[in-house]
Amino acid sequence: MECRSKKETNINPKKIVMIMVKKEVLGKLIDTKTAAILNVILNSQEELYLKEIALKSGVSITSTFRILQELQKLGILKRREWKTSKVYSCEKNEKVDFLKELFQEELDGLKEFLTATRELPGVQNIILHGAKRKGKANVLLIGENIEANKVEEVCSQLREKGYELSYLTLTKNQYDQMSKMGLYSGEKKVLK
Repeated sequence: MECRSKKETNINPKKIVMIMVKKEVLGKLIDTKTAAILNVILNSQEELYLKEIALKSGVSITSTFRILQELQKLGILKRREWKTSKVYSCEKNEKVDFLKELFQEELDGLKEFLTATRELPGVQNIILHGAKRKGKANVLLIGENIEANKVEEVCSQLREKGYELSYLTLTKNQYDQMSKMGLYSGEKKVLK
């Protein structure tokens, strides 16, 4: 049985919607170049060079440099220099925490899993079993001689990112037999 605090159970859905609307409005008020640069920096775990930020954001180097200076003045970014190199990273403060929440890229673990396993030898079908939920999914891998260690490696990487993917490998014959027995009833979606 799962225990929840009173705080968790008394969340007002209207309040959640209002917060989401405020974030959306604020996100649209920021010009597209600044938003692209913030998106790159706030979703990076590493320090980045000016050229890297410009390339990843699709913003010219001169505009990127100008925007980075503005973000430094606002206390959002810090710049570290040595010799002729300069790298940028986020400060650790409430402003940055708020912006990270605003620009947080939601991980699509299922999409990552498909990309990593689609071309594995032996995989004939990948089936989503049940509904895809936030941070979780169940899949069936149908095929012959599927390399379970490679699949497990992908799942392990996803777990590190906070996404829980459960899988089961079956041959086509096993899947057909189990389906006939009603063991795989419910919502199914063929992904490959």
